[in-house]
Amino acid sequence: MSLLLLIALPLIASFLMPFYRRFLRPVTLGLDLGLVGLVYAFYGQLPVQEMVSFSSPLSIAFRLDTASYFFVALFVGIRLFDSMYRLREAADPSYFIVGNLFLVGVLGLVLSADIFNLYIFFEIASISAYIFTAMKQDQQGYAGAITYMIVGGIASIFLLLAIMLIYLHLGYLTLSAIGAGFHTLDASMQRLILILLFVGFGIKAEIFPLNLWVADIYQAAPIRVDALFSSMLSKAYLFLFFHLVYLLHPDPASLRFLTVIGLVSFAVAELSALRSRNLKRIFAYSTLGQLGVAFAALASTDPMIIAGALFLIGAHSVAKVLLFFGLDALEEASGSVQVEAFATFRSPFLLTVFAIGFLSILGIPPLAGFIAKLTILEGFAATGYFWVVGSILFVSLIEATYFFRILSKRAHAEKTVEISLSSGRMILLGLLAAGLIILGIFPGEAMAFCTHAAQIFLSGVPHV
Repeated sequence: MSLLLLIALPLIASFLMPFYRRFLRPVTLGLDLGLVGLVYAFYGQLPVQEMVSFSSPLSIAFRLDTASYFFVALFVGIRLFDSMYRLREAADPSYFIVGNLFLVGVLGLVLSADIFNLYIFFEIASISAYIFTAMKQDQQGYAGAITYMIVGGIASIFLLLAIMLIYLHLGYLTLSAIGAGFHTLDASMQRLILILLFVGFGIKAEIFPLNLWVADIYQAAPIRVDALFSSMLSKAYLFLFFHLVYLLHPDPASLRFLTVIGLVSFAVAELSALRSRNLKRIFAYSTLGQLGVAFAALASTDPMIIAGALFLIGAHSVAKVLLFFGLDALEEASGSVQVEAFATFRSPFLLTVFAIGFLSILGIPPLAGFIAKLTILEGFAATGYFWVVGSILFVSLIEATYFFRILSKRAHAEKTVEISLSSGRMILLGLLAAGLIILGIFPGEAMAFCTHAAQIFLSGVPHV
């Protein structure tokens, strides 16, 4: 088997779509099941690496190790859930094509082992995200897509400049060669390249102060697209950012700076959520906050803390899919995503779904988010970074304030909107909620996998 299949199958399916347009829903589900099976088959072969060389410096190189496998499996699993959730809806050819390109982009970002192809997949993921943002085809969607395109274009320029400087001074593009030769560059050139990479990928990883545009994009895009942005796109860029950071062997001062940036991003996002009255914006700011915690943890160089960060990424992705799809059901029934709409619906099941998602993100036992945050806090405490522990706990109180404020609005409100979910959708949402509970009660195997992935992440395993 070839890793190229993970990229080629969604691309081929998109190009061939006109031939099976009438059978799009079963084809979509079959494609996603095939990708899940393919990812499962690769598990016993890790690490897997492939390279297609050309006479020019350009090449196509992929590597799948434990760290990248974590993200590939997460993304393919979320894509399968999205397909199953849409199974009873009318087939949408445009969503099918853009969704495949989106999946190709995020998988390519995680799998690529040379920086030029990273740029190619960077653009594929970006372009598909722009189109996704405008999927509602209304004024707000178009405005959001244009904003996203401008910001993404700025990020692309910074990344392209960094790639150009790397090639001009080192003469190669594979990540392993860049990692091995980066220390030979002049100190000022190293700093310039690192700044360009930080800005380029920092914009996409949605870290303060480069994330001020994100909430507007979430508000403009369809809710189910927001779920994909939150659970897949931002996580791919986060992985890629720190994968490059550790390959380039930064000094401890730079990593401490990144830790501070992550904590500041967490605080600013949660304060912004506290002021918002729109649930889409609140969920967007919540995502930015959790990305900030993961960002700070991934900069720690401690395997235990990074394992907790990976566990947090997985738990947060599941919780955000749960919350955004629940919010989609609420919008369909009430026509509103304002905080006040949360107080008016009548559905014990959906209320339970929201509560489990909220509590997991907050880190309340016995849910998966609790295990993730506990591991991170214990790791920082063990390494003497008590100021980080205090910062995370203090800002988490702000996060708890607005989540419980949302839940408390139901206490004195009249429930006027009846929400009825199909049995299939209830089963799917129930499985996600159950997954958060099971991972919180029995985290052993999942945490062991994250620990191994963290060790690979830190080791700077050479790519082909």
